[in-house]
Amino acid sequence: ESGTTDTFGVQLAAQPNTNVVLTVASGDNGEVTVGPTSLTFTPGNWSANQTVTITGVDDPLIDGNQVTQVTVSVDAANSDDNFDAVPDQTVTVTTADNDAAGFLLSKSTAAVSESGTTDTFTVRLSAQPDSNVVLAVSSADPGEVAASPLQLTFAPANWNVPQTVTVAGVQDDRIDGSQQTAVTVSVVDVLSDNRFDALPDQSVTVTTTDDDVAGFTLSKSAANVSESGSQDTFTVVLAAQPDTNVVLAIVSGDVIEATVVPATVTFVI
Repeated sequence: ESGTTDTFGVQLAAQPNTNVVLTVASGDNGEVTVGPTSLTFTPGNWSANQTVTITGVDDPLIDGNQVTQVTVSVDAANSDDNFDAVPDQTVTVTTADNDAAGFLLSKSTAAVSESGTTDTFTVRLSAQPDSNVVLAVSSADPGEVAASPLQLTFAPANWNVPQTVTVAGVQDDRIDGSQQTAVTVSVVDVLSDNRFDALPDQSVTVTTTDDDVAGFTLSKSAANVSESGSQDTFTVVLAAQPDTNVVLAIVSGDVIEATVVPATVTFVI
């Protein structure tokens, strides 16, 4: 099917009185083409060998090696009548199939961030199936990466049209650095052409950039109290989720003027 060629020769067995025209025809032009499709032998060149070239034709079908008959026959209307009854002769041509079940991903890596940025990759089949092929798309860690859609369906009519998968970063509060997550594409056996069932899974490695940093925030930068003992308050919150407890000490710069309680606050994971 890659377009390689072969040849065979044709010549008459005896000298005709007038021209003899032979037609050359492929039994399946979708597998094999021939050229030329007509050979003319004259009383002067009847014994000269004429060459027919046969060429394999590419198709997207996973149809295995195909056998085609190339037939050489007398064109009775345009030939010496003595040759009209000569029976047809055939050459058996085997066309090697170059198609195999498979699917292709447009990239092997992608990059997103916890702020919700996205990246994409495409998927398509490498050969035409006889029935639908359904591929599942899954994220190994939905807490880091979300994938959409979660299922792709390829029909015999759209098998070679790329379909797009979008991956998006997912926000979390952990200071966990950049994380790598595998987004895997796999064949759903029970819904797919059986010839695609054994295909191995393929994955895109998605890197999610962390946007969390250690820190804490105070609810205000100024407070007012009086020497009569009035009070004011402020709150403290961490900027990101810690891996272990975080203890903050709260100290007055002048305990004669102001005291604080509590002296420590503890944030647990």
